Amino acid sequence: MDRPAPLHPDQWSPALAEISGKLGNPLNIHRIMAHNPALMQAWMPYRNHIVADSSLEPRHRELLILRIAVNCDADYEWQHHVVRGRAAGLSNDEIQRVKAGPDAEGWQAQESVLLRAADECLRDSKISDETYATLSRYYDLAQQMDIITTVGMYLSLATIIKTFRLPLEKD
Repeated sequence: MDRPAPLHPDQWSPALAEISGKLGNPLNIHRIMAHNPALMQAWMPYRNHIVADSSLEPRHRELLILRIAVNCDADYEWQHHVVRGRAAGLSNDEIQRVKAGPDAEGWQAQESVLLRAADECLRDSKISDETYATLSRYYDLAQQMDIITTVGMYLSLATIIKTFRLPLEKD
């Protein structure tokens, strides 16, 4: 069965003109979401909070997203967030270590529990009491909510990406 192709920005609904203007050269994830203008209009502020206004420091946000990409086998997200992870200060060794998970040697306790929280959210749809107790030592309530919603958003994106078989952009 054929899957819909990402829309070229010239094909986007006029309702998306403002979003299109802000994106510049949209990624394939934006181009597939443009098939549903109402969803894209609702999603963009949420996405902007997660990637720009979250209470999490960029390094920790990128660790979360990379772990979600690993757990969801979402290569598209992995490739994009390797670049963003480096920009957020992650070393190549740390990025590769994300694949081994929270128990891999070399993580600080704060980063290990962050990765464990991501794993539990994806596996159990909740953070266990033990993990939550440790997480609470490092992250306040706003940050805890940003952790959970980051996992949820990137799980949704991984599902969209894999369902519609989005190719990585050539550039």
